[in-house]
Amino acid sequence: MDTMNGSLPNRFVQSVIRYLDETRRAFTTVLIGTITLAGIHGCDSLAQTYPTRPLTLVAPSTPGSAPDVLSRIVAMRLSEQLGQQVIVSNRPGAGTNIGSQAVAQAQPDGYTILLGSIANTLNPHIMRVNYRVEDFSPISSVAAAPDILVVHPSVNAATVADLIAQIRSNPGMPAGHAGLGTTPHLSLELFRRAANIEVTMVPFKGGGEAQQGILSGQVPFMFATTIGVLPRVRANQLRALAISSATRLSAAKDIPTLDESGLAGFDVVAWFGLFAPGGTPSEIIERLSRETRAALSSPDTRKRLIELGAEPLGSTPAEFAAYVNREYLRWQKFSRDTSLRAE
Repeated sequence: MDTMNGSLPNRFVQSVIRYLDETRRAFTTVLIGTITLAGIHGCDSLAQTYPTRPLTLVAPSTPGSAPDVLSRIVAMRLSEQLGQQVIVSNRPGAGTNIGSQAVAQAQPDGYTILLGSIANTLNPHIMRVNYRVEDFSPISSVAAAPDILVVHPSVNAATVADLIAQIRSNPGMPAGHAGLGTTPHLSLELFRRAANIEVTMVPFKGGGEAQQGILSGQVPFMFATTIGVLPRVRANQLRALAISSATRLSAAKDIPTLDESGLAGFDVVAWFGLFAPGGTPSEIIERLSRETRAALSSPDTRKRLIELGAEPLGSTPAEFAAYVNREYLRWQKFSRDTSLRAE
């Protein structure tokens, strides 16, 4: 009776508890597996169906600038390949920071992307910005291009030495660039230091406005990215004195480098690439990267970029992320060594 009234019921209760515990563990395992499979299939489904509506490609500069020109070339090809329209939206100002910030704060759903540049790794070190490099998901590099030193046709300077002599005889001569933190701004600053001259820097909201500024005579000379201004040179609207890269452009062999023009070691090249907001699903990033690389490998696209004075690029997200990180560290050291600040 004692056994019936004590030990047996306890064993029964323990058996029930063990059964319920094993059932719970089995159910949890099945549930986790189901969720995992659903996630995998969900990712596959996302990759297969994206995109289902038009995309916005933010060009953080004015129409006619290098980011704008590149954005429109890339957008046209991506529209064809993705089967959805890629709409270019110009968001100029603050050395590309306004457009960059807008994308950093956008929904990470793959429908808002940025034509970013070297400015995204330089500006955080020389000015106040409302984003971090970590706020972006790198997609692919797009192109690289040097800056070009151009003068208004009325300026009596056929060489870099001629221009430097004029500036020294007229200290404070105005000089334009595409905006604080852009490579034309960087090139102008380095040019000023290397030549030991005094100029009055005139920042514009972008390359397009800077071009209008020099064409109207508002500034007698400026640095601009070749992508935006080389057509003006070929049309004899502006005179090119030199380019900022260490080697000459294959599309403009007649234009010497600044290094060849007496400023030894001068080498500034802008790079451009596509970014999405941080946290964008990796499946979407991979899809956009594949399509971008395919667009840049098109013979027509390559030919057009080379004619504009750019080198077509293209990279995987991992390759581009590694490059962006190296550039960030490079400009961090540069800003410390030179105390360069965008005033």
